Amino acid sequence: MLTRKQLALVKLETTYGTDASPDGSNRVEVTELESQTYEGDRQARERYQQHLGGRAEVNTGPYATIQITVPLAGSGEVGVAPVYGPLLQSCKMEEIIEEVDEVPVRVLYRPISDDETAKSCTIYYIKDGRQQKITGAQGTWTLSAQRGQFPTLQFTMTGRYHRPTQIAPVTPSAVMQADELPVNNQNTEKFVVHGFNAVADSLTLELGNEVVFRNMIGDERTRITDRNPSGQLNIEAPDIPTKDYFAAAESHEGVTLGPVEFEHGKTAGNIVNIAGPKVQLSSISDQDSDGVVHYQFDTRWLPDVANDELVLTFK
Repeated sequence: MLTRKQLALVKLETTYGTDASPDGSNRVEVTELESQTYEGDRQARERYQQHLGGRAEVNTGPYATIQITVPLAGSGEVGVAPVYGPLLQSCKMEEIIEEVDEVPVRVLYRPISDDETAKSCTIYYIKDGRQQKITGAQGTWTLSAQRGQFPTLQFTMTGRYHRPTQIAPVTPSAVMQADELPVNNQNTEKFVVHGFNAVADSLTLELGNEVVFRNMIGDERTRITDRNPSGQLNIEAPDIPTKDYFAAAESHEGVTLGPVEFEHGKTAGNIVNIAGPKVQLSSISDQDSDGVVHYQFDTRWLPDVANDELVLTFK
């Protein structure tokens, strides 16, 4: 098998854990793939015996995980969800297509808390003819945007284990996906940190879902049991009279919350926006960047009312 020949097919499930049978039309454009094919808790069969030696080990709850890194880009058409939309929805996020005069104008993803509305997906991970099927997959994601590089979303998905099989070659269909653009002054329209238009170096944001796989009597499934979005920001340090970020980061006499917004892309259909209304800059430190002083912040993305600590928008 050749490492270069890899493919990921992803489709939302109608019923949790029931194979949605993705095909070539469900291909997701991927920059990196890494699978832990056969995971689970292991327990040794302990025995007293009259000689020394090892013990067999048994996987007591098999499951599979996969990391799928995709370009952070839109579909290329206004109001059409990106091809990795099923992965976002399977991270306990609601997909909302907003319309004006019955014409779709943008696609939003917002976190949810209810298990009843949470979705799952089936993933076929194909490596040069060997197919790993993962059903009931749910997970979390990390957004990374670094100046001079292509922005990405990395999904870590967990689901039911199925023994890999050898299959005939899959013919992937063309997908509606715009090309990603490097993070720079020409392509990145907005980076606002607590009301200040920052000269920025990077943004990372982890959705922070707590993902567990439970193999119980009568059921086995992935569960998302908590969420704690956090990340880091790196920006050029402004003069204190211009913007006092130390006052914003201090918390010993009270916590200061403010909005953070990042927007990338200029062409309709390939504009991505991530925004949070109440973000805490929980730490601040000096960093050197090309001989220029930068501030690096740890961030905590907090809800305003509920399920609104961040919104990911494609427009």
